[in-house]
Amino acid sequence: MLFSEIYSAYYNAVARLINKAIDGKLDNKSANKIIKDTAFLDSSIFILQAIKSEQWQIITKEFKTPIKNKTSMPTTLLQKRFLKAITIDKRFRLFADEIDGLEDIEPLYYPNDFYYFDVIKDGDAFNDENYSRIFKTILMAVREQKRLKIVFESGKGYFLENIYNPQKIEYSEKDDKFRLICSGRYEPTTINIARIKSCEILNQGYENSVGSFKRKKNTVILYICNERNALERSMLHFANFEKITEQIDEKNYKMELSYNKDDETEVLIRVLSFGPMVKVIHPIKFKNLIKERLENQKKLRTV
Repeated sequence: MLFSEIYSAYYNAVARLINKAIDGKLDNKSANKIIKDTAFLDSSIFILQAIKSEQWQIITKEFKTPIKNKTSMPTTLLQKRFLKAITIDKRFRLFADEIDGLEDIEPLYYPNDFYYFDVIKDGDAFNDENYSRIFKTILMAVREQKRLKIVFESGKGYFLENIYNPQKIEYSEKDDKFRLICSGRYEPTTINIARIKSCEILNQGYENSVGSFKRKKNTVILYICNERNALERSMLHFANFEKITEQIDEKNYKMELSYNKDDETEVLIRVLSFGPMVKVIHPIKFKNLIKERLENQKKLRTV
């Protein structure tokens, strides 16, 4: 969490709050605006509570700070070690070759230091030369908003060819696979990149963008009992999903989580991992999926 494209947003938000307090211009209104602009929609729940309770002791409840010098955020050795660890990730080479300045840095961790459970073992072949070439072609098309001519194998074994407008690339942690989200002739389409046999960038742009391109999403409403650090853990587990979180009372929170249909099993597994600390309120369909999975697990234990 010291160096993350997601959680570094919190550090940047607090740095701006401190700088504003040093200038003597920080108040509740400006603090809310900084948090909203720099961090996430539900960040004010944590940051403002920590300020007003003086839990962090860097900004008082009167929005003053004992810090004299404005913040600066140079890259630390710990961050460099984290970056070095990222470069040895099996997916890194799909996006870049190297990060300059890390030649003599020891990685913070190695892939073998982790054991992953509830992850499918037949993930994408990230090191395969053909897979890498196709991925980089798709990535270029997404960035340049160019149409793609794609030949891929469907789930039923048919080879299909069509022209698509690539919108974005998604990664499924549970499946360990990348998916291309694109718009075709009729409706939004999801294609597993491992199923693509060939793709070619066409010299044709398109007007659609990720912002205007929306697939229908499912929504689940959760009640979180903030015991055993459940709220913070849920923020971490669902960091890559759209969500709105609000406080109900002193220790209970409501989270409205949006996800794509393809990610339903992944969301289900993550919700179950919290046990009684997280309760599904809506919809009934998702609650039934929880019951069905628990019943199947019970049957396996009695075999």
